[in-house]
Amino acid sequence: MPIHLSSVSRRQFLVQSTAALAGVSVLRIATAAEQAETTTLALVSDTHIPQTTDTVARGVNMTDNLNSVVREINALETKPAAVLFNGDCAYLKGLPEDYANFSDCVQPLIDAGQQLHMTMGNHDNIPNFYHALKAQRPEKPLVTSKHVTVLETPQANLFLLDSLMHTNIVTGELGEAQLKWLAEALDARADKPAIVMAHHTLHMGPIQEGKTIGGIADTAEFLEVLHARPQVKAYVFGHSHVWAHTKAGDLDLINLPAAAYVFDEAQPNGWTLARLSDSGIEFELQAHDKSHKNHKQVFAVNW
Repeated sequence: MPIHLSSVSRRQFLVQSTAALAGVSVLRIATAAEQAETTTLALVSDTHIPQTTDTVARGVNMTDNLNSVVREINALETKPAAVLFNGDCAYLKGLPEDYANFSDCVQPLIDAGQQLHMTMGNHDNIPNFYHALKAQRPEKPLVTSKHVTVLETPQANLFLLDSLMHTNIVTGELGEAQLKWLAEALDARADKPAIVMAHHTLHMGPIQEGKTIGGIADTAEFLEVLHARPQVKAYVFGHSHVWAHTKAGDLDLINLPAAAYVFDEAQPNGWTLARLSDSGIEFELQAHDKSHKNHKQVFAVNW
């Protein structure tokens, strides 16, 4: 359920195609020069922000980690056209106090004129999110009970989906209505490459009755929509706290690292700098640990 915290700067602007600036669902992102060769995006996943700033999990202070990410993004020489938070903004149960802390953390991005967009993960709670950020409630959802967003850039279109099924339930779900909308939205924008993003991982195997899965329950239906449309080049997700680049047929799968903690000590945590061009998109790892062997590693998706 993407939420938008908007602030317009001289170097970038949003031309909306629906509703008012707060809570819009289709946005056109551009730099002052529409002919810009690249569009830069900052991608942040799995921040897991708790209600108190001193809370530690798995040896990590999540608030400190997000504050570090915010400082690094604001210090970039080239200002991103947008900052995308891909789910699990809150720690475990999406408490109102979690989002109050999260709001405080991202305020410096807003003060710096950054465009922010957020999706919900399985540890989020959308009513509590809206309670903390009342002005961000979307006025005209594109899908009933699911809040999706389209970001149109000069090089490609990004589709931010809602895979939250129930708060603090690990399984994700897109649902029939959202998949129908996605197919129609992709068909309406077949002239540019498409990047699809949601919080949850795919679930590639069969679903066994009575067994909980960690990924998207309707993965088969989701992939059917994506594979049928050649302009879809990549699916970007978080959830697993892993930094990886794999494939599902011709579809590139980009697993964003967690900004908070990792489950496997060999994995990096941090955030990702993405660069869109006419020939593809590059994802560059910005690890918290600058000495990690994968810091600055680039995954490229070409078209």
